[in-house]
Amino acid sequence: MRWSKLRTLVRERLADSVADRVDIHSARYGACGCGHAWITLDGKVIANFCTRAKYVALGLEPGKPNRKQIYALADFGEFSRQDAYEACWAFVHELSAEQALGDEDPLVQSLAMLDRRVGKRRLRALDEASLHPLARRLLLIRLEAEQGAPLTSASVA
Repeated sequence: MRWSKLRTLVRERLADSVADRVDIHSARYGACGCGHAWITLDGKVIANFCTRAKYVALGLEPGKPNRKQIYALADFGEFSRQDAYEACWAFVHELSAEQALGDEDPLVQSLAMLDRRVGKRRLRALDEASLHPLARRLLLIRLEAEQGAPLTSASVA
């Protein structure tokens, strides 16, 4: 499935309160499929899935670095463009809202925080401490948008 169609399906699943503020993007560079994906909030990048940039930051050669070394870091470049595509696919085609919330993949969990099928009470009942930082951040953004909880300055950092 083309990215543009998958993106449309993901956007259709977003809650009304965040649908106009949150977006997901993907870009591919060259024939190799390298590229990056990113999530924006109000037009500003809040998550960037670009493994190639992480290779450079670690001083590694692009190609096949030690994946354990890459994934041990929970920041810029933690996930690849392909990881984002696979999470979007699972979110749209394979999982119920409850399954997405409990999924082991942090990107699927993150998308579930924005899912229109997940209500405010269910979101408030989640254990924030057990969530990946991206999922936690999107949860707080969603709760703020739903007027359920104020967003603190510590939670946006």
